[in-house]
Amino acid sequence: MYFADSYRHVGTIDVTPLKEVVLALGEDDWNASQARQHIYKVHARTRTIQLIYDEDMRHVDPTRRPLMDRIEPVLTPAMNAIRDFYAPFHAAAGTPVEQGYFIRIVLVRLAGQAEVKSHTDTGMSLQRAHRIHLPIVTNDKVLFAVRGDIRHLAEGELWEINNRRPHAVRNGGADRIHAILDYVVPGESIADPEGTVIA
Repeated sequence: MYFADSYRHVGTIDVTPLKEVVLALGEDDWNASQARQHIYKVHARTRTIQLIYDEDMRHVDPTRRPLMDRIEPVLTPAMNAIRDFYAPFHAAAGTPVEQGYFIRIVLVRLAGQAEVKSHTDTGMSLQRAHRIHLPIVTNDKVLFAVRGDIRHLAEGELWEINNRRPHAVRNGGADRIHAILDYVVPGESIADPEGTVIA
């Protein structure tokens, strides 16, 4: 989603319980779906675990994947922090917080000494959802860039990324794992560069 800045700090949580569960996942979990890295070449050096996800990138009726049952108890603090942060956005849109929903949640592992090349997200749903990154496992050599604004995102920090601007990631250390949560505020008016859209 487009907004005035490149990053928006949504909150900070204790990521320790989530990190323990995520680090216990096996390679079979990480390799179960390879659609994202095959469809989007910039993500070739990543592995993805789908928690809430649909390959058609729909904007309603998301599909909950089996691993979500295992991850949700330790992901709930992040989900609640996101709902709380966007409550004023609901008020502005005239919709109750209870109508907000996560259209996608994935875990993404970026290999060490790898990068996600600069790209801009496109598509109907990606224009209309708040894309929040939660670093779960990272190191100080992981640098995120959004239109030239380069930052290290620390473990436990929730950051909305302006994915409608060119963005890239460089990992100069060991494997990095983020949760990416796409949250929808129904009825929200978004001043996208292609024209105003409604979430």
